[in-house]
Amino acid sequence: MSQENHLIEILCALSDHQVDYVVAGGVAMVLHGVERMTLDLDVALSLEPGNLRRFLNVMTNLRLVPRAPVSAEIILDPNSVAALIREKNALVFTFWSPQEPYRQIDLFLTQENNFDDLASDAYLLSIRGRTVRVASRPKLIQMKSRVRPIREKDINDIRALIELEAKEGTDAGED
Repeated sequence: MSQENHLIEILCALSDHQVDYVVAGGVAMVLHGVERMTLDLDVALSLEPGNLRRFLNVMTNLRLVPRAPVSAEIILDPNSVAALIREKNALVFTFWSPQEPYRQIDLFLTQENNFDDLASDAYLLSIRGRTVRVASRPKLIQMKSRVRPIREKDINDIRALIELEAKEGTDAGED
């Protein structure tokens, strides 16, 4: 699978295995029409145990493993996840391919980027016949605004999202 297709491959695999997820981060920016480079996929998952198991099955099928030297099953235990957040300041749990390091998926761990909040007003997009939830522009702006220290790419992303919102508002007024 080429670098250009690895993100679509992962999104399709998650959808095909009925994983409840919302795309955020750089891929969400691109899916909203922002021109930027990104290789990793950021997702929020429903924390329902069956959903987490389906997600882990997809990671196994895609040969993606935890970047940290811990078992992937750690995400099934809320107490272990809380310890990662508390003790390691972990914001995401990363799965990747050591042979193809650009193949990476970051699973949000913290409550501020939780599935229910991001899914509440998610944008639905069809990718290769699958419905994919993408974090809304307002939620992406909130997420990017919370990053500390804020990075230049976050500032640029916020600006681009605001410009897209303004353009769509103007286009809607022309009808």
